[in-house]
Amino acid sequence: MKTVLDFNNSFVIIFLAGTLLSFLIHHFLEFIDYRARIKNGGQLPQELASIPLAQETFDKEKLAKISEYENAKYFAWIPSAISSLLLDLGLVIFGFYPFIFNLVTSWVGFPQNFGNTWLVIALFLILASIPAEILSIPFSLYQEFHLEKKFGFSNMTFKLWLTDQIKGLILSGILGALLITVASFFFIKAPNNWWWILAAILIGFTFIMQIIYPKFIAPLFNKFEPLPEGPVKEKITQILDKCGFKNGGLFVMDASKRSGHSNAYFSGFGKSKRIVLYDTLVKSMTPDELAAVLGHELGHFKLHHITKRLFVMIPLEFLLLYVLYFFAQFPLLYQGFGFDMINAANINNAQFIGLFLSATLYGSLSELLSPLRNISSRKQEYQADAYAAKVCGGGQNLISGLIKLNSENLSELLPPKLYVFWNFSHPTLIERIHALNKLK
Repeated sequence: MKTVLDFNNSFVIIFLAGTLLSFLIHHFLEFIDYRARIKNGGQLPQELASIPLAQETFDKEKLAKISEYENAKYFAWIPSAISSLLLDLGLVIFGFYPFIFNLVTSWVGFPQNFGNTWLVIALFLILASIPAEILSIPFSLYQEFHLEKKFGFSNMTFKLWLTDQIKGLILSGILGALLITVASFFFIKAPNNWWWILAAILIGFTFIMQIIYPKFIAPLFNKFEPLPEGPVKEKITQILDKCGFKNGGLFVMDASKRSGHSNAYFSGFGKSKRIVLYDTLVKSMTPDELAAVLGHELGHFKLHHITKRLFVMIPLEFLLLYVLYFFAQFPLLYQGFGFDMINAANINNAQFIGLFLSATLYGSLSELLSPLRNISSRKQEYQADAYAAKVCGGGQNLISGLIKLNSENLSELLPPKLYVFWNFSHPTLIERIHALNKLK
């Protein structure tokens, strides 16, 4: 097959360099993490040796299982990552996307009006996404039905997995159609201003989804039962009252029908705020530990972490859309990736292709931004831990809860510092325990 890329094009050079560099960085980090497990995986870290619960929880069998699980994920990830890289490069180098665009426009016509543009964008995005979706299926099935079942996590049946996929596809289609409709209109009616209009719409859409998701979408996949009366609800209610936190209800989610992993989360905002506990979490922790874990999540709200993220996210959303719009104005971008049919004369009618290509460029470089995102996130996690210790009368219940969470999810105990710096949005268990103990 003939290549269509212009390898001297600056945009193409950025894409290839960013894609390959991100791939190499990711593989290097995963490899040093694997080597660290080979060296230290069977040992209880010194920082945990003085904690009776940690000694009891992380026996030799559990430490070996953690390493085995992390190694199994690593060896499953390697072919998946290599296949994704080859597919991403192959689709671009051999002109799959220009081919799809030409095919769609031969059916519908070059984008000229609202209805015409909507159909072109919808067909292009659907056809362009098919190769990656097909490639992901065998790796997803292997992950779910071999790896996760081998380590006692997955309770998924193939029927349930297939049902989830169909529901997700339908929801994605509905939401995608809505966004494409809005975007198509502004691509045609406001070719020089669509970037800030779309940014505002996407931000508004995010807020609306915070209201819609917990009440209408999440129940399509899981059952949510009110937390029953008893010691757990009593303890959690005490913490909520102490923090002055108003919510739309305490719920237990039947997470165990799919997985043995444990978690808890908040969803919604305002009166729609919900506190959701996985049933696996409720079964494994004492009321005091649950209250402490919940106190951590409350800390994010009371310390205004969500608001602070919004103050950062909203300007960045506008900036990102402007940058994508800016690059979408360059005929050189289209020509470099084989879209020779798009030129200065008709570029306004095909800016969605420029947006697609600009987003592809951004995706090739996004791995390089991971440390910046994670530094701020880890700082806020420490602050939320400190808040939980404050409202719960000390950090011991949170420490024991974190130990149980780490053990049940088979999370590794001693990842390399560079790996943590680059990839972790949360501090490690040892770092969190050390920080909590310093609060004394």
